[in-house]
Amino acid sequence: MNERVRAAGQPPVGSYRNIPYFALRGIFHEHGYHDREVAEAVGISEGAFSMKMRGHSHWRGDQIAAICELMDIPQKDIGRLFFPQVNGGRKQ
Repeated sequence: MNERVRAAGQPPVGSYRNIPYFALRGIFHEHGYHDREVAEAVGISEGAFSMKMRGHSHWRGDQIAAICELMDIPQKDIGRLFFPQVNGGRKQ
């Protein structure tokens, strides 16, 4: 039988709210931006942006700073939005 095996800790297929940057994407939409526009503003390709939004690539500091400036994200929200895997000092 050919079944898909899901690694421990990964969200089930179709579980949109469990993507790593769900809250960050919500901020983009609140400000009226699409992923393509944010990628362009940050200076990366749509493919690279997609990899970051899916948690397959890390954000660089300058990219985080550019997004925070574009979206008026306060410093206190950076951890919650860009490092969602860390919760109270422990990895989830």
